[in-house]
Amino acid sequence: KGEHSKGSLIHDHVSEVLIVGNLYAHNYERNPMFKGGASGQVINNLIYNPGQRGVHYNLIAEEWIGHPYSVGEVVLRGNVLRAGPSTEKLALMMVGGSGDLRYYADDNIAVDRIGLALPPFGLYTTTPLNIIRPEQPPALPFGVRLLPASEVQDAVIARVGARPWDRDDID
Repeated sequence: KGEHSKGSLIHDHVSEVLIVGNLYAHNYERNPMFKGGASGQVINNLIYNPGQRGVHYNLIAEEWIGHPYSVGEVVLRGNVLRAGPSTEKLALMMVGGSGDLRYYADDNIAVDRIGLALPPFGLYTTTPLNIIRPEQPPALPFGVRLLPASEVQDAVIARVGARPWDRDDID
């Protein structure tokens, strides 16, 4: 669907979002996207053939007029991004807009179509902002078992979908 193909949108000020074990495939952007002041952890997901953005954060200043900016928080652990035929030049995590972001990343893999490493982080803004990088990882949410990124692709493909035991050739 081109520009209209989008994944998850975590809106302004939504907090403690947990995104685990998903397949994001063929989305132009929002793989997922966190907006201003939102917070969450993105763990053990497979992102295949994103268009112009993988995971991204964006506080849109025009939507915050008259309100102080809130600091967003995004944690990326054990995710895999594989470029595909529709993927533009991108980084695994991209930040745009205004406002500061607390960002922690560990054990993520991002590769282009021939397996060369893609940048882990990029900016698509000209606005000065602070990227706050905690030294210690945040605690894993209760019940979440972190897989190494090297195991994520096979694990996600084996479990993705509503009925993996009843897939046909098209699934």
